[in-house]
Amino acid sequence: MPKNPSLRKRRIRAALLSVAAVGLLPLTAAAAPAAAGPTQAASREASIAIHAGQGTGGPVIARATLRCFPVGGSHPRPHSACRSLARVNGDFQKLPPLNRNCPKIHRPVTVVAKSIWQGNATFIVRGYPNLCTAAADSAGIFDLGRRAHG
Repeated sequence: MPKNPSLRKRRIRAALLSVAAVGLLPLTAAAAPAAAGPTQAASREASIAIHAGQGTGGPVIARATLRCFPVGGSHPRPHSACRSLARVNGDFQKLPPLNRNCPKIHRPVTVVAKSIWQGNATFIVRGYPNLCTAAADSAGIFDLGRRAHG
């Protein structure tokens, strides 16, 4: 992370504007917790979109929102996803990978994910060779399929 605070602010602002531009989180929703005042609990929420192919130009093949404490959103497994995000304070880059064997099928996907966790924003755009690898690398958070896991 850059040491220059103004550079960090510009990067966060650019990340938030990028997310708003792709429709993952309306700017009004991001501003609502701040406008509610200091008595409201700090927000813990995330938005995830998975694009087919390399880069964000491909079609969105899966999308989910996640709210934690209280748990909600459209994520297929919000309780486990919230537990995983809570362990890393909402930072997708710190999620531990799952011990899962994935096929070596090349069907690239690009994940765009953003979280606001107790006032801190995290934003990533990361490519993976396939959906299984994306799910395994993110402690299952990027697994947006509706199937149950045993």
